[in-house]
Amino acid sequence: MKYIACIFLKEGITDRQDSPMVDVYYHTLESGLEFIKTYLDQGITDFLVFGSTDNKSVEFACTDGLIKNFIKIAKEKFGTDIVIHADVGLSPYSADGHSLIIKDEKVDYEKSYELAGKLAVAFANAGADYVCPCLPLENQVREVKKVLNESGLTSTKIMGYSAKFSSSLYGPYFKTIQSPKDGKMPYEFHISPLNAEEALNHISEDEKQGADIVMVKPAMMYLDIIYRARQQTKLPISIYHVSGEYSMLKEAGRVGVVDENEAFDEVHSAFKRCGTDYIIGYAPDHFLRWSNKNN
Repeated sequence: MKYIACIFLKEGITDRQDSPMVDVYYHTLESGLEFIKTYLDQGITDFLVFGSTDNKSVEFACTDGLIKNFIKIAKEKFGTDIVIHADVGLSPYSADGHSLIIKDEKVDYEKSYELAGKLAVAFANAGADYVCPCLPLENQVREVKKVLNESGLTSTKIMGYSAKFSSSLYGPYFKTIQSPKDGKMPYEFHISPLNAEEALNHISEDEKQGADIVMVKPAMMYLDIIYRARQQTKLPISIYHVSGEYSMLKEAGRVGVVDENEAFDEVHSAFKRCGTDYIIGYAPDHFLRWSNKNN
């Protein structure tokens, strides 16, 4: 089981800053590279990059944005020693904070796919090993893969946000990307927490459409989905230990309700039991400590 450490890159800052999540930071280009070096030296090779910007423009992200520049420089510096996963989400770059393009209270499917494709191509051209579409729409993997192939980027892989549930646990993330919705997002296009079959169908569809890794998100509340997905697919499975899950453990540890180390150990052990291949998360130190203890 490997860890994919999240990195938030914030436009317009000159030094690393605190983010709304405890012990998670906003990075500059330089501090982001230092973050990679620190964890690469300890054995973590995979990193998922997100943008946090006041400039709510996909065009900006595709041309002059920090994410694109960071991917390019990180791959030049570390080469094949690292694997960069680039989040292809619209919410960090949309003025309304939505992860889809909403027009006249309806989803504009064509425009949503178009903008996700532009982000994917820009990040792949910069050197991302994986692009990670998370609109969420049924054919996002197919549409992104089509654009990548048309652009000659056939070696770029796709990690789909496959089983993405409607959840109260995304709030700290949305605050961290400076969403104008302040963490209160519309979830009607996400999967109902009661609908296991839909989640598993989404995983199956992403596999058919050419995903290289499938995902379950959130993680702690959906161990049954992770386990069932493991029985269903031979593809690598990533699970996203999301911001709310992370923050609850940190806060419970802070106030003394639980021992923080032991709580993270139990969570990582549960993910391992379910057959997880990759944990996406904000606690690489906890993962390394748990991993060293159990290997």
